Amino acid sequence: MGLTVALTAAVASPAAADAAPTTGGGHSADRSLDPPTLAEVQRIVARFQDTNHTPGVLVGIWSPEGNFVSATGVSDLTTGAPIAPDMQFKIASQTKAFTGNLVLQLVGEGRVGLDDRISRWVAGVPNGDRITIRQLLTMTSGLSTGFLLQEENVAKLTAGCTEADVLAAGAAEPPVAAPGEMWSYSNYGYDLLGRVVELTTGLDISTAIRTRITEPLGMHRTFLPTSGNGLSTPFTHGYGTGGVLSSVAPGVASDDVTPLHQSCVGASGGMVSTLSDLRVWSRALGTGALLEPQVWREATRNPIPYVFPDGYNGSGRWFQGLGFVESGGFIGKEGSFPGYESITMYSPSRHTTIEVVATKQPNGITPTLMFQALAMALYGPNLGFGLTPEQALTPTYTGLPPAPGN
Repeated sequence: MGLTVALTAAVASPAAADAAPTTGGGHSADRSLDPPTLAEVQRIVARFQDTNHTPGVLVGIWSPEGNFVSATGVSDLTTGAPIAPDMQFKIASQTKAFTGNLVLQLVGEGRVGLDDRISRWVAGVPNGDRITIRQLLTMTSGLSTGFLLQEENVAKLTAGCTEADVLAAGAAEPPVAAPGEMWSYSNYGYDLLGRVVELTTGLDISTAIRTRITEPLGMHRTFLPTSGNGLSTPFTHGYGTGGVLSSVAPGVASDDVTPLHQSCVGASGGMVSTLSDLRVWSRALGTGALLEPQVWREATRNPIPYVFPDGYNGSGRWFQGLGFVESGGFIGKEGSFPGYESITMYSPSRHTTIEVVATKQPNGITPTLMFQALAMALYGPNLGFGLTPEQALTPTYTGLPPAPGN
């Protein structure tokens, strides 16, 4: 999931999606989905928005079955301006897939080893002389989630942070497990990987992402900002309803958290992008296009099954690879940050990209589950997701961990 925070306590032509016509802030005109599939996809989008009361929803599907680009709702609750497919948004922990890909590029260049210890680069990491780069990539390092675990740090999202702030906060938290013992989500682990990239390449992580990924792929509106919220016109606002049991509460104008700074989440969750740029990225990520073939084979070998303790991914089957997640043959990453939730997934065997963006966080039906519902609308229920279409559209996420004994 990524950077979920309670605020009271967080390749193809890039023009293809942006050029898709829309109809008054509703669903886009579709080019080729057959009528029954189109109707089902539109029903799923409507149910997602109506259940979650999300101000704006963006959906992109590009597949041999047909393409569908949808922009539903508004981008700004104050002005009522409609949301549009070309709008930029915060991608939160989808950033981790970029950071992970950079590390794997360096593995292919012989500059980083998957079994190297993180203490080679960064001093003061709990268990740093035992934690490997591989374990950081697979969320099995045992490190805590890091910076945003501390309530006083959440307040810093309004003013910004330094990389040193973020790394020091992560190092101050005790480990949750021994290295290699279990899967446990860690933003701190990916902040460390970002630092490895910087120390190895001599580039700051923002520049490394630009020169090694976004520029070569022609992703013109995808950045890791170094100051502010990183968004540029046109962009959509994001609304963080925060609090307990607010996952299906309507977003209101006073919930606008768009100005929150990205520097506090950096390499683990600070990037901004668009539907069309992420479509390009999905293919590169999901096929290992920027990696040496032997590195990609290793990255996809023996993925680790995982579940979020708070039920974010529902009851379905999910697996962790080296810097990405997989379900039902789709490869990608999800992200959650105050005001924005999203997922981008690509199936190499089906040549299909599915993206979902919600401009409210949290959502009872998460974009992760919405992706699975859309994939099953295209290809049927037997994709190996481990849940039914109806289960994928049931609001189960509250933002709370399970009660003791559950």
